[in-house]
Amino acid sequence: MKTNPPALFLAGAATAFFFIYAIQILRSENKSSLQRTLGAILLFWALLNAKDLLMAFPEIYTKEVAPYFVLFDGCSITSYFIFIFELTRPGWAKWRKGFYLSVPFFIFWIIYAIWSNYTVYNAYVVFLWIVAVIFVIFASIKYKNYARYIRENYSNIDEIEISWLGYMFFFAFFEQTLYFVMSVRYNFFIELFYYISAISMWLIAIHYTRILRHITIIDTPEPEVAAMTENGQRTYAFAGNIEELVESQKLYLEKDLTLSDLARKAGTNRTYLSDYFRNHKHTTFYDYINQLRIEKMAIPMIQQHPEYTIDYIAMESGFNAISTFRRAFIKITGMSPGQYRNNQ
Repeated sequence: MKTNPPALFLAGAATAFFFIYAIQILRSENKSSLQRTLGAILLFWALLNAKDLLMAFPEIYTKEVAPYFVLFDGCSITSYFIFIFELTRPGWAKWRKGFYLSVPFFIFWIIYAIWSNYTVYNAYVVFLWIVAVIFVIFASIKYKNYARYIRENYSNIDEIEISWLGYMFFFAFFEQTLYFVMSVRYNFFIELFYYISAISMWLIAIHYTRILRHITIIDTPEPEVAAMTENGQRTYAFAGNIEELVESQKLYLEKDLTLSDLARKAGTNRTYLSDYFRNHKHTTFYDYINQLRIEKMAIPMIQQHPEYTIDYIAMESGFNAISTFRRAFIKITGMSPGQYRNNQ
């Protein structure tokens, strides 16, 4: 097979990118488990791209060997699952679990080594496409569960929210689509966009894992303490009292207030209290606390202190970030803090 200089350049550039960032992350101090996992994933991607440099040696990269490159590349999709698992369950990622996820790919390698024909190869390509679709569905479910959990348990979510995963999903699906096309018919420009998509996807992960405060979703329910009425309606012994507690002690001004904190102060448990907000007040803990921050603190400060800056008002109202404050303010009043002040 002929050497393809542009393709070699892309492979070399991608290899350097993934290797440099992998080493940078793995050598940094005070790494989170997610960052360690990401560093290992980037090192794996560096290896995936480095093997494409063998295209510079026609005596090695033969027509018979080329399909094995595709078979090896397919394993990259396991890195998506590992990243999502580690993101939502800190400490999940282990070498053993990564190996288990790779077993189906190994099976295809063995089958192809025994029966080297295009039927097996094409079946593998279809298998990769199916796995890519499964990943999008799986990751979407994980994201929704995580997003719901943090809104039900935290009052400030800027350092733990993962809405940026949407961008990763887009690039991951686009990258896998291009990979599927390339496996059928090679084109340099398709390969170029494939590399751009892969690098963009992991750049997003690199950026946000640096600022993400890692939390674990608690799946184990606490002991049930709710009583049931005769008509099947759930009753809450603290109904009304919880609101009085939050407002009288101005708990909404505590920047890092969590549902568990409030449950301890109210003498109940997190599960029971979460159920109260969701089924009785028809809101989330996050929205409830932020509404109080806006109505009880931010709006009066805007009305009474025109000399205060919006940033100062946001911080004094219990918000950790001005962006969260603006979103909450618009949701409650229908206008930005600046617009609200101008209308006074």
